[in-house]
Amino acid sequence: MPELYIITGSNGAGKSSVGIDYLPEYIRNNYTIFDGDKLFMQKQKELWLSGIRAHKEAKKIAYASVIETFERLVETALNNNDHFVYEGHFTNDATWDIPQRFKNNGYRIILIFLGLRNPDLSELRVIDRVKGGGHYVARIEIEDNFYGNLAKLNQHFGIIDYLKIIDTSESSHIELAIFENALVRSALPYLELPKWFITYLPALAAIIQTQQLTQ
Repeated sequence: MPELYIITGSNGAGKSSVGIDYLPEYIRNNYTIFDGDKLFMQKQKELWLSGIRAHKEAKKIAYASVIETFERLVETALNNNDHFVYEGHFTNDATWDIPQRFKNNGYRIILIFLGLRNPDLSELRVIDRVKGGGHYVARIEIEDNFYGNLAKLNQHFGIIDYLKIIDTSESSHIELAIFENALVRSALPYLELPKWFITYLPALAAIIQTQQLTQ
């Protein structure tokens, strides 16, 4: 069965830096993770060097290029019944159309969620990243991604076949829970789950609590 791998989570949670570590070895060795943010920055740089210096125009062209590339890669994977892996944010219902499309085509959906304790830590991680040459994200977008990713995961987790949720707030990451077909495969005791998990993933937290109470 072909598989779709998705890496998502808060800005600065480590999607691009450590997300790959949570993928199976055969995926890491044979497939490139589609990173829309990285491609967007590369395209903007190319446009700048080619002489297109107007920020709005360059941004518009770069964004269109990212969308075209992503759609082409999705079509290629589906047509070849091949694995596909990408990272991004899933903050509205439309962003879940691609996973649903793969699901409808017989794919197994695997999602890795990297979470942080709050938007403040997310912003600090972004600031540190910018100092090292990484891309800037405005506070309003950081908050939209932080809360939006969690809210939509809590709403759409039913389409995910294998879901792993990891807290990357500290240098030592904590695996909080693994779900298979919306059932708990493993999880920390409910009372040990971080506040952000219980608050913003109430449906998933309730599944953990209920299953642990009945064991």
